[in-house]
Amino acid sequence: MRLRYFAQTNTGIVRKENQDTFGVSVANNIYFVCDGMGGGAAGDFASKCATEVMLKSMELITDEVIGQIVGTNYRAFTNYILRPVVAIRLANRMLSNLTEKYPKLRGMGTTVTALMYEPSKGLAHIYHVGDSRVYRLRSGTLTLLTKDHSKVNELIDEGKMSEAEAKTAELQSMITRALGTASVVKIDYKTDLVRAGDVYIICSDGLNGEIEDGTIRDIININKPDPKTIPQELILSAISAGGRDNITVVTLLAEDDGAAYEAPSKTQEEAITIPEETAEQSAAEDKFLSKNAASFTVEVPKSAREKNIFNPLILALLFVLLMVGGIFVYSVIPRAPSTEFKELTGAFSGLELNVRTISPEHLRRIAQTHDRVFRLELFAQAFRQPELYTIALENVKIIITDVQPHSPHKFLGLSGSEALEIRLPAGRYVLQAIHPGYRILNAQFEPVRTLDISLELSQALRNFTIIMMPQAEE
Repeated sequence: MRLRYFAQTNTGIVRKENQDTFGVSVANNIYFVCDGMGGGAAGDFASKCATEVMLKSMELITDEVIGQIVGTNYRAFTNYILRPVVAIRLANRMLSNLTEKYPKLRGMGTTVTALMYEPSKGLAHIYHVGDSRVYRLRSGTLTLLTKDHSKVNELIDEGKMSEAEAKTAELQSMITRALGTASVVKIDYKTDLVRAGDVYIICSDGLNGEIEDGTIRDIININKPDPKTIPQELILSAISAGGRDNITVVTLLAEDDGAAYEAPSKTQEEAITIPEETAEQSAAEDKFLSKNAASFTVEVPKSAREKNIFNPLILALLFVLLMVGGIFVYSVIPRAPSTEFKELTGAFSGLELNVRTISPEHLRRIAQTHDRVFRLELFAQAFRQPELYTIALENVKIIITDVQPHSPHKFLGLSGSEALEIRLPAGRYVLQAIHPGYRILNAQFEPVRTLDISLELSQALRNFTIIMMPQAEE
């Protein structure tokens, strides 16, 4: 059995930029779609960066690296199966690290949905993070093989929203998993036994967000005799229906090539979730990315790298004056304490930490809202515009500790009305915020006791805001 692929992407008719990308490696039998988010260059960069890291990692990953990054929890899976898991984790790690290093990229992320074909077993391995999808057309019947990681889908599963209501929900685009939004990632995995004549569609939500599954099925059936037209016809249909988002379609057609293969005795037909990596596995990811940095042609957008709005010529003159002044002072007062180069160039690592809580007025609105969807939107407003919907929370005990055991690097302090200035060496830390009757809200609006943070060298301390929410005492 062999797979033939055809792929196409389109900006649509509403968006100005295309934040979708697709990746193909015939040598590694892997095909995937990434749908970026974060606005403008950030979303576009996120999907391109993830694609680059995944494709290159698939070439560079060794069995030893797989063992370090996945560990021993999945001994039942071969390294062939685990290789894309490692590639996805590395892409997430790269995006997370870049977000810490370049604050202007904050909020970026990307979905990834991948299919890797194993010819020797006629098996399709599917890996999924976010709301891009994999469909399979078999004998005229279309089947969705992935499950969207979205707030709307959670509400449907909980019986708090119907599928009809979901189509018009305000939270339509709120996803619960993505690459780059956290330092670690959960990945759904399943398999599908491929049959000759099967057609697989990997797509961004710009397709299924505009046209119904029945329309997707009909278009594939009509164009199956000429499969290279399937992506184009699906995209044209989505554009005709509104084209409000970017649309990407990768089509895979299974053909009998006469080669024998041994069907596996066991398949993973029900999706399982591969949990977030441990601290040791994250450290192994950083080590791999650092060692192979030259292999990744990842160029951060200029707008994200810009540190200020001053004219470069003025900055150059100021730098020259600073250097001349420094040389003069050094020559006149040779015994004065020396200044490290990192300080001279303004390289810092640490936080300007703001601790806030939802304002009483906004909290009342949340408490009085019984509609779950609207309630979540109120929480989202507080995160998007903390200056409008939150107030400073003082006397919160802040504890920041290094993830490395026995590390001397630690911070203790109390929050106030102004940002708390925290200087720590670059690295990974755990942040605790302790205040009676309060818990930290994470990005999914869930109460947690700790947050994982990563500190990188930059031109200024990183601006960081946490929002705490009153909770019933346990």
